[in-house]
Amino acid sequence: MSPGSKQSSRRRKSAVAAFALGLTCAVVLLGCSEVIDRSQMIGSYEARHQNGVEILTLRPDDTYILKFSAVDSSESTSSGKWEFEPFEGEPKVALHNFSSHLFKQPQVKADLSLLDIENRWGRIRLFVSHDLDQYYLKK
Repeated sequence: MSPGSKQSSRRRKSAVAAFALGLTCAVVLLGCSEVIDRSQMIGSYEARHQNGVEILTLRPDDTYILKFSAVDSSESTSSGKWEFEPFEGEPKVALHNFSSHLFKQPQVKADLSLLDIENRWGRIRLFVSHDLDQYYLKK
């Protein structure tokens, strides 16, 4: 192989490697993009846990409905207002008079609950607690 063809081969390999790296970065950035649009939040979210199943529906009219089906087959429904809230530079979902069943003990309704928003690889999750890995997953 001549010195010129070795350099040409190295350039091609470098160009392919640079292209692959660029493509990988673009895919990662697109897949991990933050939710910045309120309209992306509208829809139903599900949480399955030791107490049962909760379906949280964020509606376009700024209201939410929370349906809870307990492991003992009892059911309950609650509702309230919700907002898309930029809190300390991060988008959050603010739920008024919200009471989750994710915890063992029934929670007292809070005047305002802020749920963190995570969008990874097209999966949107609303976190009640990152530490306990408690969240609602968009259906």
